[in-house]
Amino acid sequence: MEHLKTGCFAVDSLTDGGLATGTVTQIFGEKALGKSIVSFQAACSVAASGGSAVILDTEQSYSGYLLPYWREKMPKRFGKEFTVAEVTLEKAPKVSPKRKPVTRGQLITAVDAALSQLGVSYSDAHLGAAADIFSPDFSVELPSKGPSVLVFQVPEVTSLLHLHGIDAATEVSSGGRVELKMRQTPTYQSALHHIIQETRAKLLIYDSISAPFKAAFPSTQDLPARSSGLAMLLAHAQRLCVEFGIAVLVTSHVSIDPINPWERIPYGGVIIGHDAKFSLELTRAAASRNKDGNPSALNPDDKKACNKAFWAARHPALEEYTRFAYAKQDDEGFH
Repeated sequence: MEHLKTGCFAVDSLTDGGLATGTVTQIFGEKALGKSIVSFQAACSVAASGGSAVILDTEQSYSGYLLPYWREKMPKRFGKEFTVAEVTLEKAPKVSPKRKPVTRGQLITAVDAALSQLGVSYSDAHLGAAADIFSPDFSVELPSKGPSVLVFQVPEVTSLLHLHGIDAATEVSSGGRVELKMRQTPTYQSALHHIIQETRAKLLIYDSISAPFKAAFPSTQDLPARSSGLAMLLAHAQRLCVEFGIAVLVTSHVSIDPINPWERIPYGGVIIGHDAKFSLELTRAAASRNKDGNPSALNPDDKKACNKAFWAARHPALEEYTRFAYAKQDDEGFH
């Protein structure tokens, strides 16, 4: 088993040397603590060592904030040059091998013109639905090979599922509830499988795996669909781990028990917990997780100089929350 170093002492120590290949590691915590920054740093560390990393950005935070600020800082941090690219995912119609490829946009334009000529009334939603029927698969144009960090924006839950070979659609019932419907049996030969294979990526990051499900299903609507959707995504990721020997890093939001504030449960609960060999909670340095005793810090002397902490919420060889490590976040990332 290979371990991919992140450059953050706390993460690398609590995972026994870095993100383990062949398995899933989870980092969860409250908003604005730096989960995306440490994820991007891990991806850049892999690229600096000569590999590639794939990031599935479900919160659309990389393009607007993270990349403009950190794109130039990370190569300087690791002392190596590598490519950081945003890659567009677009569903493309299937055409005869002898014909020139057609984009989804071209298909929509053609259908729009035909319906207008016939005098048929329609909406943009109708055009999109028609295009989806004839555009079942994602078309991905990957940059040239070499050490790279590739960022894909996948904010919608159905697009995220489709990327994993799961053809599903959201529907609103007569009672106003949002439901997730499978349209065909999932396939392992997915667009994501193709991306990992072509890029020879060593690290796959979901940042975050929570956001699309929380956005698609208000309140407690369709909890079984959320659970099964998460389970199918992680099952697919686990197969990629085994076939390609990659590491998977999942970030997740957190739910706080109002009665027992110490209890912080990552979104997805036991579903993600079942697949994640290591699960780390990111907190501020002053936070306490003193439930059954005094947890041991790996670097107690660094407490004053640090502003964050990582806790071993799950570790194959430790009791939960018995170990933690302080981390320093500055304008170079996490240390």
